[in-house]
Amino acid sequence: MSIEELIPQEIEDIPAAIQATLAATRPAAHDTARALRTHNPRRIFIIGNGTSLYTSMAASYTARMLAGAGDPFVQAVPAGEFRYFMPAIAAGDVVVGMSASGEFRDVIAIFEELRGKCSLVGITHVAGSSISKLADHLLVSAGGPSNVPVMTKTYASTLTALHLLLLEIFSAAPAYFDDLAASADRCEQALAQAKKLLPDLVPVLAKFEHAFYFGAGNAFAASLEGALKMKEMALLHAEGSETWEMASGPATVVSEKTFCAALYTGDPSDASTVITSRLARQWGARLLDVGPQAVAGDFHLPVPSPTYPAFASLSLVPPLALLAYRVARARGQNPNQPAWRERYYSQGMTHILGE
Repeated sequence: MSIEELIPQEIEDIPAAIQATLAATRPAAHDTARALRTHNPRRIFIIGNGTSLYTSMAASYTARMLAGAGDPFVQAVPAGEFRYFMPAIAAGDVVVGMSASGEFRDVIAIFEELRGKCSLVGITHVAGSSISKLADHLLVSAGGPSNVPVMTKTYASTLTALHLLLLEIFSAAPAYFDDLAASADRCEQALAQAKKLLPDLVPVLAKFEHAFYFGAGNAFAASLEGALKMKEMALLHAEGSETWEMASGPATVVSEKTFCAALYTGDPSDASTVITSRLARQWGARLLDVGPQAVAGDFHLPVPSPTYPAFASLSLVPPLALLAYRVARARGQNPNQPAWRERYYSQGMTHILGE
């Protein structure tokens, strides 16, 4: 396979990676959750940076969906912030470290500091990595090795592993696991729809220098990852915003010079996203609807909604990653060999895959 085909192939592999992780990782998720419950945890901190942070945010909606008043409080926190502004940690607390490579500097430093002081759970795509030597419990996502410098199938597989862990911690009913498993089919459908749309969409979007992604709930977490992929691959300025936060700042910039993507999950909060979408078009932006229905956009990327909106990002993000790749190629960029790799290394971000 030529290097130009690596990223689209890994995106194509995402449904299979979800399925593989469901099969391979659920036993470890079940055993880890059972061990954690014996300590009656009150707080669960999920830490990561970049894609791993957005993964943490996306899965935190599983906890919001299931947690009762007496259940643990779950919070997603940037790893660097948690490292330097760490709350007082109790023995019953749980810290879940997200790192696809298992080598991210801040996550490793936190685990080294907290080892023996609380329960540490590592979620990674690389068995035998540094995080595996520090964690009390380890979940290794499946789907095969990654050979690209931007997270694609590793995003989906580590997110699936984290969803599994939280479903097990909160003793979710079988219907939740079934809907999570159906994410693979929804993702495959979304990618098929994206391939039909991209020939018309990419030439339009490739001319823009600014993009705004927005959504509510799990669609907000997906918008952050979608924008990151556009920045990393197409080197195009892109921001992800919560639907309501779009009115505070991003709205002042939206014009005929910008592209906007509105993300939908099937949740009642979509109604607010519709309002913001229609306003963005009034302000002159070209708009892409990403979700089950065409609402206000110039273009519509059909993505089936899950029964439980907490799982929506697993089907929303992959077609956005494919869009980012195609826009990058149309702009003369080669995301398979990005010029920014050394910029990540210079900041100690040694998590880049595909080495």
